[in-house]
Amino acid sequence: MSSPKIILFDLPSKEPSKSWSLNVWKTRLILAYKSIPYTTHWLEYPDIAPHFKSLSIPPNDPSTARFLYIPYTVPTIRLPNDDTYVMDSKTIAAELERLHPSPPLQLDTPQQLQIEALWLQAMKILGPAIAPTAARNLLNERSRGYFVEAREKAWGVKLEEIEKQGDGKAWEELGPVLVEIGEVLGERGGPFVLGEEVSYADFILVGAMMFLKRIDERFYGKFVGVDPAFGRLFEAVKPWLEKDD
Repeated sequence: MSSPKIILFDLPSKEPSKSWSLNVWKTRLILAYKSIPYTTHWLEYPDIAPHFKSLSIPPNDPSTARFLYIPYTVPTIRLPNDDTYVMDSKTIAAELERLHPSPPLQLDTPQQLQIEALWLQAMKILGPAIAPTAARNLLNERSRGYFVEAREKAWGVKLEEIEKQGDGKAWEELGPVLVEIGEVLGERGGPFVLGEEVSYADFILVGAMMFLKRIDERFYGKFVGVDPAFGRLFEAVKPWLEKDD
């Protein structure tokens, strides 16, 4: 049966199910910012691929992978009263901007492209270091095994071994990257990346902050402690963070 609202496919956390994925948060922020109604359809990691295959959704293009290539991912949305599905946060952003151009997202600004490149660097440094905590603190049992296996295969090391090393070195290495991101955020005076104008670049950063906050408040504190501009942006975007289920 067709739905009059967008359906957003998301990964649940442990009960009570709350959104935590940084990529899904980008989409949730757009939907809230544009006042687009939607409902959430939760899918555990092992259920994503079979469910999307059953809907005849084509897999992600490997050439567009920004961190790990995974054929079927969330966020994915189903458009209202339609059988059209859109997968990948950036593709979804462009489609929602096309369908709902006001208020604008200011897509593909130079600042957004800078932040995307810097955040990719950040995740390559930080991703493995925080993965053990994410698996333990966030994921239900069915998703946890899938998450751990996929990352151990990609990185060639057990998450247990990563955890033994601690995350201090990763945060130290990450520092200069976060400083650069803070400089991009602050160059127009804030609170948003474009100064007084909201843009998709803001949602990339706040999605990252929500991701870290959901994993461990300590990680969020480390991130925002690098530059006060991060905390100011988070506060400015708070009205669009209310729906997380």
